[in-house]
Amino acid sequence: MFNFKSIRYPVFLGCVAALLLPSCVSNKNVAISSKDKAMLVGKSVAVSQRKMPGWGVMKPETAVAAGLGGLIGGAIAGSVAESQGKVQLERHEIKDPAVGISESLMGVLKKNYGIKRLPSSGVVTNEIDTKKIATAYPNSDYILDAFTVGWLGVYYPMTLTKYRVIHSSKMRLIETKSGRVVAEGFNLYQSDDKKNAPNYDGIYSNGAAFLKRELKASSDSATHVFKQQL
Repeated sequence: MFNFKSIRYPVFLGCVAALLLPSCVSNKNVAISSKDKAMLVGKSVAVSQRKMPGWGVMKPETAVAAGLGGLIGGAIAGSVAESQGKVQLERHEIKDPAVGISESLMGVLKKNYGIKRLPSSGVVTNEIDTKKIATAYPNSDYILDAFTVGWLGVYYPMTLTKYRVIHSSKMRLIETKSGRVVAEGFNLYQSDDKKNAPNYDGIYSNGAAFLKRELKASSDSATHVFKQQL
């Protein structure tokens, strides 16, 4: 697990924790029961549609400003990082990793249970409450809700020039009629190759190759964890 205490700036520490650790969602991994497995066979499943969350990379000077500026400084610093991050995501055509995770898991559900995938309802939600999510997909028996809890680039402690990617994701399989969660999972991924870690510019160089590689690794890690719950 990521050691948040190793980050030097308290306000930045709070921003990281808020982005990456679930507050209103569980971080448990709960496998589907035998009873629910039997009920799922041949049923229809819809995939929830969510707005892509903000991505940002906190530069050292921005983090210092956040630390010196208190809560207001931290909020401003976070806003600047997210604004810059949005530009980079669009420039390099980077999608929310949750999209790929959902696609992989739908393949698992189809193979294991012969489910029927329903087309998107077109409803984009940021809801956490499962009963509210269920109202957006009244024609499905179940809803696969996989989403990014938080993602960001942050420098390794005591280096300031070497960066890692951290990405946390959540999966829930929801019974539409009741809003009940029949399976769920949580995954936290972080880069672990400090020796070859890039500087800030290196995150986006060569078509953002480093960032894309790390997000793919996170997607693979999350898919592996979530498949075990289904």
